[in-house]
Amino acid sequence: MNQNEALIDLCKACVQDAKLTAQQGWQKLILIAEVTSASVKAFGYSYNQQGACQLVSPSLDFDMDKLRALQQIMQTENPNGRGWLKCLIRISRAGDVGADFEYDDPNRWNHTPDNYKQRMAEYAAMPV
Repeated sequence: MNQNEALIDLCKACVQDAKLTAQQGWQKLILIAEVTSASVKAFGYSYNQQGACQLVSPSLDFDMDKLRALQQIMQTENPNGRGWLKCLIRISRAGDVGADFEYDDPNRWNHTPDNYKQRMAEYAAMPV
């Protein structure tokens, strides 16, 4: 499996996850994930047609190994052998996908009580 196939596999799992897609009329999903040697963490936001935002997280039975697999495949395919620290996956209901990967700043896409509203607006404005 190459990185494009791994990304598609992950995105398919996301749209099939009832907890991630629970928002009525969702149009866009944002999934932020952090993969370390010890753990895989993920959460995100769902946006509907009116732009209403809902905090989401994968179901307990979501296969988090899909995130680890994407990171490992990309690390293997990376000429310098580096793996990303975090990723931001964007998925539209129409099937469009976008992804950003952070290799240096472990605090990128961090959420705090002071910045979460700004982050929600930032993600809402992002194209898929």
